[in-house]
Amino acid sequence: MENNQGSKVAKSTLGIIIFLLIGKIFGFFRESLTAYVFGAGVEMDAFSLAQSATAMIAGFVTQAIATTYIPSVQKATTELGHDRKNYFTNNLLLIASLVSLVLIVLGIIFPKQIAFLSASQASPETYKIVVELIKVGMPVVIFSAWVGVMEGYLHHGGKFAVTGAIAIPLNLTYIVYLIAFSHHVGIIGLTIASVLGILAQFIFLLPSAIKIGYRPKFILDFKDKYVREALVLALPVFVSVSVNDINTIVNRNLASGMGKGAASILYYSNKMNTMIIGIFITAITATVFPILTRTLGSGDMKIGKKVMNASVKTVLFITVPATIGLIILARPIIEIAFVRGSFTMADGMAATSTLRCYSLSLISISLTNVLNRIYYSIEDTKTPFYVGVVNVAINVGLNLLVARHFGTNGLAASVSIATTIAVLISFVLLRRKIGNLGTKSYIRALIKTLIASIFMGIVALCYFPYESLIMTFVPGGVLLTVLKLIMLMFIVAVAGVVYVIFLYYLGVREVKDVVGILKTKIEKRKLKN
Repeated sequence: MENNQGSKVAKSTLGIIIFLLIGKIFGFFRESLTAYVFGAGVEMDAFSLAQSATAMIAGFVTQAIATTYIPSVQKATTELGHDRKNYFTNNLLLIASLVSLVLIVLGIIFPKQIAFLSASQASPETYKIVVELIKVGMPVVIFSAWVGVMEGYLHHGGKFAVTGAIAIPLNLTYIVYLIAFSHHVGIIGLTIASVLGILAQFIFLLPSAIKIGYRPKFILDFKDKYVREALVLALPVFVSVSVNDINTIVNRNLASGMGKGAASILYYSNKMNTMIIGIFITAITATVFPILTRTLGSGDMKIGKKVMNASVKTVLFITVPATIGLIILARPIIEIAFVRGSFTMADGMAATSTLRCYSLSLISISLTNVLNRIYYSIEDTKTPFYVGVVNVAINVGLNLLVARHFGTNGLAASVSIATTIAVLISFVLLRRKIGNLGTKSYIRALIKTLIASIFMGIVALCYFPYESLIMTFVPGGVLLTVLKLIMLMFIVAVAGVVYVIFLYYLGVREVKDVVGILKTKIEKRKLKN
C-alpha cells in the first residue's frame, strides 16, 4: 500500500509540475524584462514595497479560501450530497467578494496606513509612490478571492493541471505590458498589469470549473453552517499560510530604510528562491491536500500517514538539491536573469549573496506548506497559526537584533533561521497530535538525498570553467548571455541526471517506483509494436 501511495503522489504531481514549469519559464522572462526596464531604482523599490502590502492582503483572502474550501466542501457534500457543492461554492464566492470589496474601499481610503506596513522607513519620494501604487493595486484583492474559490473547486474535482497553469495568463499579461506599454505608462502601468493578470487567471480557470459542473448563481446565505465553519477555519489560516508573505513584508520594510535599491534586491532574489516552491511544492500540496482531507479527516490515519510520508520525502528529494544548486549557481542565475539594461553588475552581486541566504529557507518553507495542509486536514488551524506567530516573532527579533547590520543578506538569513526553527516545532507538535510520523524514514531519506546532492553539486561546479572559456571567445552582449544560459541549462540537466542516478542506486523507493512505471510503459509500447 505504501508503494502505491508513493507512486500515486508521484504520478499525480507530474502533470501539474509540467504546467507550473511552463508558467515559471514565462515568469523568469517576465522578471528579466522587469529588471531590464526598471532595474533596482526608486520606482522598482516602490513597486516591490506596494506589491508586498497588497499581495499580503490578497494572499490572506486567497490562501485562506483555497485552504479551507476543500475540508468544508468535503463535509458539506458528504452530509448533504454532491449537489451542495455548487450552493456552497456560490455562497462562499459572494461572501468573499463582499469582504474583498470592504478591504478594497478601506485600502483606497487609507493607503498611507497600508504603506506604513511595508515602507515606514522608505524615503519620502519612495513612500509617496508606494501610496499611489497601493490605491491602484487594491482591486487585486477581489480577483484573488475569485481565483481562490475556483482553485478550491477544481482541486476538489481532481483537476490539478489547469490550476498549475494559471501562472501563464498572469505572466503573459505582465510581458505584454513590459514589451508594449512600459515606456509610456511606467511603474503605475506595471501595477495595473499585476491586477489584470489576476483577473486573467480567474477567466482562465472559469471554463474548466464549468466543464466539471460549476454553475454560477447568486446565493447569499450567512446562516449556511458549512460556509460559517469555513470562515471560522479561515481566521487562523490568515496568518499560518501567509507566514512567508508576512516575513517578506517585514523584511522589505526594513530594506526600505537601507538605501536605494535594497528593497528591489530583496524582491528579485526572493522571486528566484520562491520559483522552486512555485513549481514543485505547489504541485505536491495541491495533489495531496484532497487525499489528506479524505483520509485524515475521516479518521483513516494509516493511509493518511502514508500519503504524508510520501509527500514529506518528495519535498526533501526536491528542495535539498535545489538549495545546494542555488548556493553554487546563484551568481550565473542572477546574471543571466537580470544583469542588463537598468540592472547593473553591482545590483547583480548584491542579489547573488541575498539569494544564497534566502535559499537556506527553501527546505523549511516547503515542509511548512505540506505540514500545514496536514493540520488543516484534521481541522486543526490553531496549531499552524501559533507556529506561524512564532516564525514571524523570531524573524522580526533577528532583524531588529542583528540582521540590519548585514544588509539584505541579514534580512534573508533571518527568514531562513526563523522558518527552520518553526518547521521543527511543527513536526514535534504534529507527532504529539497524531502519533508516530515515520521520523526514521525521513532521516534516512535526508541522508541519501544529501549524499546524492553532494555529487550533483560537484557536477554543477563544472559550469564555471566552461563559463570562463566562453567569455574568452565572446566578450559580451546578447550572444554571451545566450551561450551562458545554454551552458547553465546543460549543466543543470546533467547534474539532475547524476542526482537521480545516485538516488536510484542508494535505494530510494520513490525513484524506483517512477523508474518502474516508465519501464512498464516502455515494455507495453514494445509489445504493441
